[in-house]
Amino acid sequence: MKSVYRVLAFIIALGVAFQAAVMVFAIAGLGIWVDEGNSFDKAAVEALFDGELSFTGSVGMMLHGMNGMMVMPALALILLIVSFFAKVPGGVKWATAVLLAVVVQIALGIFGHSNAYFGLLHGVNALILFGLAVTAGMRVRRLDTAPARSASAPEREMV
Repeated sequence: MKSVYRVLAFIIALGVAFQAAVMVFAIAGLGIWVDEGNSFDKAAVEALFDGELSFTGSVGMMLHGMNGMMVMPALALILLIVSFFAKVPGGVKWATAVLLAVVVQIALGIFGHSNAYFGLLHGVNALILFGLAVTAGMRVRRLDTAPARSASAPEREMV
C-alpha cells in the first residue's frame, strides 16, 4: 500500500506539470492565432467553449479544465483514502494537505474567471500543490530506504 501511496502522490505532481504544459500550449496557440489577424473577444470565448472555435492549442484549454475539475480531485481523494491503509507516518496529514490544495486550486480557477488576481493565486497554489505531492511521495521513499537498526545490536562509532 505504501507504493500505491507513493505512486499516487507522484502522479498528482505529474498532473500539476501536465496542467501547466497544456495551459501554456493553449495560450501560445491563442497568441499565434491572434497574431494571424484573428480577434479574441467575448464571442470568440463563447465559440471556444462551445467547441465552434479551434486553433492550435485550443485543446489545451479543454484538457486543463477536464483534468483540473475531474481527474486531479479524484486522484487526491483516492490518495487520502489510500493514506489510511498505507501506514505511512504522517501520510494522512500529507494526503489531506494535497486534497485541500486541490480544493483551493479548483476554487481559485473558478474565481479566476471573474478576477485575474485569483488566476495569479491559482498559479502560485499550483506550485504549492506540486511541492506537497512530491513531499508526500518522497516521504515514503525515505521511509523505505532508511536503514533498519536492530534493538539488540550496539551502534558502531565511525572513526
